[in-house]
Amino acid sequence: MNDMIKRSFLILWLLSLGWLLPAQAQKIIQRDLNPPQRMVDGGGQVTKVEYTNHKMIVYFVSDKQTRAPRPRLQYAHSSQTVYGPGHPNSWRLYDKKGNREYALLYIKNIKAVLENGQIEEVAILDQPEAAQFDFAVKISCEAHFERPGKGVQLVDLVEEDVRYYRNGTHSQQPYNVYDLRIIAYKDDLRNAKPPVRKPPIKPKPRPTTPPVQKPASKPVPKDSVVAQTPPKKETPKPAPIEKVENFGSKVEAGRTYRLNNLLFKQSAYEIEPESYPELDSLLSIMKRNSTMEIELAGHTDNVGDPKLNVALSQKRVDAVKSYLTNKGIAPSRIQTQAYGGSKPIADNSREETKRLNRRVEVKILKE
Repeated sequence: MNDMIKRSFLILWLLSLGWLLPAQAQKIIQRDLNPPQRMVDGGGQVTKVEYTNHKMIVYFVSDKQTRAPRPRLQYAHSSQTVYGPGHPNSWRLYDKKGNREYALLYIKNIKAVLENGQIEEVAILDQPEAAQFDFAVKISCEAHFERPGKGVQLVDLVEEDVRYYRNGTHSQQPYNVYDLRIIAYKDDLRNAKPPVRKPPIKPKPRPTTPPVQKPASKPVPKDSVVAQTPPKKETPKPAPIEKVENFGSKVEAGRTYRLNNLLFKQSAYEIEPESYPELDSLLSIMKRNSTMEIELAGHTDNVGDPKLNVALSQKRVDAVKSYLTNKGIAPSRIQTQAYGGSKPIADNSREETKRLNRRVEVKILKE
């Protein structure tokens, strides 16, 4: 009795082991998302590859936007076809380096999206037949293959007879994917040499410059206030300018004289009648020295726009020149120059001295 019980338990254990083995064989042990692939004929791509101990599962998607027209179809509208194992046009994996094919076992979860938005599905395709989807704009499926042997790194996913593929000719436009990456077996990974890691290179220390020591400042007594008065800017004294009435005794080329009694109102260039005696003195000197040539230089104070002051000083010297030429002096003997307020001879902060900067100077160019 005990032997029969033991034998029954042994049979049940063997049966359970037989059912469990296929489940263990189907377990996903490796996964490769978006594997590298060199090119695709007909449009579409492999989006994922999964591995069990005995199978390689390829997830394929074909979209109308990237798919080229397929001349093998006899329909004017869009159509896509999936071929089951054993069909002449079914997929297979081809190892070019080892010159070996790996067969398609079956195709699962075939899903087609039609132009009208409807969805057609085929659960499994495991016979040598074709599943055709008319007016399909997108199709996806998972193809189960024999797992390539150890050492295989790249395979081609070939949809038609390998004879056409080997010769480089196609009787149709297939869904071929080239140079699809294969993940190595765990044994291959275990035997692979670990990468050699180089020690990190330590950066060289930068030379440090000793800090510059500032001289110690003298301590300031508490509650004391140190008043620092900025030094006053000294206005350079102008070169001495002689009066015009000295012309008679010392008329020399290169010397500059000021018309002291020739003054102008602010922002004006008209000659006042009280200035005529000063101009008449200059006129008589130029008539006595018929070869004398002069330069009239016009100046203003610092009130207003500098550009306008230059224009004003030019009008003032032009007024003096007109007075002399109207009295008989040749215009060629008189040159003019305008400086605006750039060359003051007195302080511009007070009105009694500012008016001295509104002047006309005479420079002897030729005796």
